[in-house]
Amino acid sequence: MTTPDQIEMDLFLLGAWTASATGSFYIGLYRSFVDRIRAGLIPMPSDNARSSRLIEGLLQAPNQDRPFHTEAALLSSLQVLVGFFAFSILFDSLFSNKLYPLDKIFGFLLMISAERLTAGLLPRWMATKTFLRFHLRIGYPWMYVIRTISAPLTLLLRKLDSILFTAYSEKSVEIKEENDVADHIHTLGREGSNLDPGVFEILENTIEMGQLHVKDVMIPRNQVQILDEQNSLEDNLEYARSCGHTRLPLCKGDLDQCIGIFHVKYAFRFSGTDQPLDLKSHLKAPALVSAGEPLPGALKKMMRWKVHMALVRDEFGGVDGVITLEDILEEVVGDIQDEFDAEENFVERLEIGKWRISGQTPVHELPEELGLDELNEELTSLGGMITKEIGRIPEKGERVSLQNLKITILEADDTKVLKVQVEKSPEIPKPTS
Repeated sequence: MTTPDQIEMDLFLLGAWTASATGSFYIGLYRSFVDRIRAGLIPMPSDNARSSRLIEGLLQAPNQDRPFHTEAALLSSLQVLVGFFAFSILFDSLFSNKLYPLDKIFGFLLMISAERLTAGLLPRWMATKTFLRFHLRIGYPWMYVIRTISAPLTLLLRKLDSILFTAYSEKSVEIKEENDVADHIHTLGREGSNLDPGVFEILENTIEMGQLHVKDVMIPRNQVQILDEQNSLEDNLEYARSCGHTRLPLCKGDLDQCIGIFHVKYAFRFSGTDQPLDLKSHLKAPALVSAGEPLPGALKKMMRWKVHMALVRDEFGGVDGVITLEDILEEVVGDIQDEFDAEENFVERLEIGKWRISGQTPVHELPEELGLDELNEELTSLGGMITKEIGRIPEKGERVSLQNLKITILEADDTKVLKVQVEKSPEIPKPTS
């Protein structure tokens, strides 16, 4: 016979199971929504709801980390454990242990199935429905409560992670592996008489690319050409025709408010038809990579996401610029130019100790003869170095000193340095004693 205490305990456990199952559902819903954005299946939310701001915060985390992984694991464990005890008490009261141990096995399997349904299958199905935003708003208070309850466990796991996997050990292993591969490549180049010089150069460039980060090859935001949502459709299409790019970010004023990436092929599909073209209906959700992310990792992500352009996010959640597959591949095979690209020589040697250099030349491509000391790792181009040194955009004809270099500004506009002449100062011989 079931006692009042058993009934009270069973009701408490059923309530706890219902709460954990509801929390697991909403966590799964948010995780599925973020996964679909990262995969480029849906655009980022453009409203200012709390749920949208939470999703934007989740998207700032590294793409390899799924959000709420600690909270999801904790709730799933509680859901299975609490549900098992609740249904065990219920079965015992109904059948008086006549089904033992089949009731225990059945209860455990039932709870596992319920957990997979509420935390996995149902959220993924709901993430494809039109009323998804409504459920995201309802689930926001659950997210707040769950994150607060799980905070101690999250902090503990982060501490254990920092102890077990220190950055120093990971970096040492990575450097050792890269050095071993580089030694093999150089040995192959010296001993392989049949190896084509072009192939050997590509192999060397591939090794060097492992030392680069996204910020080393990205296009800075002041050079990114965008479509503005506030402009008319005609103005945006005319701008797209004049700039010559096939993919352009559509933004609300600036790159920080990017709505999505527009491909000009959709403009041609509507050309000559009576159907109006809506830019927003043909956008691909913008992919995001971090400025300090290793370049090979960014390449793998963009290929996995099947995107040709990604926004480069800084540490504060803003956008530093964009990076394309072409930018990355050029680090391996050299400059990729078609019949529409203007020939540009970034570094031109005029005479011994004097060069004409484009302001957009990446720092890692500057001649070694310049003898520049270690620079701020945030600087990516020669023009950025000069601007950082004097604190403003220099004017044409202005002379600037940078370490042991005398720099003359040959071309500049309101936003960037275009071309400079660099002259290395002669070294002063040390007096002999």
